[in-house]
Amino acid sequence: MDENSEVELDRFWTISNVFSLLRVVLTFPAVWLIAIGPDVVWPAFVVVMVMIVSDWMDGYLARSRGEISRWGKILDPLADKIAIGAITLAMVLFKDMPLWIIVAVLTRDVIIFFAGIYLVKRYDVLLSSNIWGKATTVVMSWLLLVYLWDATMLKPVLIGVSVLLLGVSFISYAVQFFRVVRQ
Repeated sequence: MDENSEVELDRFWTISNVFSLLRVVLTFPAVWLIAIGPDVVWPAFVVVMVMIVSDWMDGYLARSRGEISRWGKILDPLADKIAIGAITLAMVLFKDMPLWIIVAVLTRDVIIFFAGIYLVKRYDVLLSSNIWGKATTVVMSWLLLVYLWDATMLKPVLIGVSVLLLGVSFISYAVQFFRVVRQ
């Protein structure tokens, strides 16, 4: 790989990164629509679905266009954490989601975020999202849609799967963290 292509891989403004940023921007109208209440379920659903599709698109575009970069490895999971955290909080406040779920989500995400900063500062290592983190994001997205639609029968199942994946993904990131620290 020549020096110029390496510089290209660390560009901030790529199509895939724009999709990640779109997710952050759409978090605000999504939370606002959830706060308004049941009269705007459809618009809220559309905004959240666009956010979900943007999550898929940023990864697809980064791989297919050769735009995988350090910025993308930061922006994509950060956008997920902001979107999932804010919308989960809105569900707790306006849709009767149990408070402990937002505590679990935020605790996991804050620990992963600061551990990631530590690895970059101390070892210049930037961990990529792994399959468990991606699966957690997908299932949490489904859980948020279920709460948005108030689909009571699906809530316990998706809460259980979400909590399981939150724990498994946290452990998988912890394992990655300690592997880097030990080396």
